[in-house]
Amino acid sequence: MTGMTILVEVTGVSRSGTSGKGNPYCMFEAYCHLPNVPYPQKASFYAELPKDVPQPGTYECDVIADVRDGRLQFTVDPRQGRRTNLPPLSEAKKVAGA
Repeated sequence: MTGMTILVEVTGVSRSGTSGKGNPYCMFEAYCHLPNVPYPQKASFYAELPKDVPQPGTYECDVIADVRDGRLQFTVDPRQGRRTNLPPLSEAKKVAGA
């Protein structure tokens, strides 16, 4: 069986802080291009530190399937994704004159 992948467009928008337990965190914004969904879906991803946030761009990410607490769940991690040569969707709109 071949693994499933999706494209994730990292925007470069992030926010960081310290959790209630005193641990640093960073959340970054991206758009996920899901199969059979006409528009990219905005999502937030976790990184421990700002330096761990992927550079803006489009990444091919493996979909990881798991069962937790008896529930099927699917996750992706853009930090583990493979950078593509595809321009960000926003750049494609500018070129097309939108």
